[in-house]
Amino acid sequence: MMIPLSVTDVQYESLESVYRLKPFVPSEATGVSAKLRLLEEELLNFEKVRRDDISKVPSLLRKQAKRYQALAGKIDDLCTRMQSSDPCDATLGPEFRTQRQTEFLLECFRLQQRASETGQKLVALQTDFTRSNQEDQLNQAKMNTRRSLDLIKNNLKEFQRNHEIWMARIIGDLEGIPARDCASRVREFYIAR
Repeated sequence: MMIPLSVTDVQYESLESVYRLKPFVPSEATGVSAKLRLLEEELLNFEKVRRDDISKVPSLLRKQAKRYQALAGKIDDLCTRMQSSDPCDATLGPEFRTQRQTEFLLECFRLQQRASETGQKLVALQTDFTRSNQEDQLNQAKMNTRRSLDLIKNNLKEFQRNHEIWMARIIGDLEGIPARDCASRVREFYIAR
């Protein structure tokens, strides 16, 4: 048997308490900064192992790492701006708050698209590595190179995954704010009756 609930039976938190609960996710919390440092170390090791290499592999790897660094910087900047933008500011009207959150959400979608494009470039890069590795003979130096390259490829994959998770969490936070606003307005409407 279902017991009907009235709107007053459902407990909603105030807008201020909900907004203050969950700050937007900084890069440190996602492990992106640590992955960047690890990637830099792996790239230096790889360049030492392949210092006689005249192929484009080391420069392509460095270029891919810079793409991820730039993307991480832009996402971190967005998080900083979102945290400094107080959605509970009493001087802001609900329309302005909604507009601001929508702008942040659109920027997140653009960054998510950029992360996806960076991931596609990573897949193309890995295809090139696979082709070049198939042509190499298997001696000890080549094995060390392959091991180092595998570490970097795995780190780049993990980095891509962390970016996708980071963006999904930010988008979830941003989409949750208007939903909470709407729930609060509904509650206020029914309580006022």
